[in-house]
Amino acid sequence: MPIELSSTEISLAESLSQHAKDACALVGLKCLKCEPKHFYLTVHRYYGRVQGMTAEVDRCIDWCLSKGKLVFNAQRFGNWCQKKVQWDKEEQIQKGEREKLQSGTVYQKADFERRFTAQR
Repeated sequence: MPIELSSTEISLAESLSQHAKDACALVGLKCLKCEPKHFYLTVHRYYGRVQGMTAEVDRCIDWCLSKGKLVFNAQRFGNWCQKKVQWDKEEQIQKGEREKLQSGTVYQKADFERRFTAQR
């Protein structure tokens, strides 16, 4: 069964494709398989779950540069989005834990101080 994209998702895939090509050209990365059709599945899976996908393309390209990768492609961006969803979930769990500890008992507050002020 083929996936069906809304007009918004199609236009997002087109803008992600163009943005990726421009950003790769700007920093000297090779941009392979970056046509809009290559972004369709990623947009379909993560539209609404990953906020600011254009900014995430930039972060993914920065990551490629920092790791010495020579090629950027839509599949790599899809993997990046998958990790982003995971990171956001972990951040939400930590945030909830912090709020619970801050508003809890005296012992929970002391535990909060010990755990989260040591990280800074």
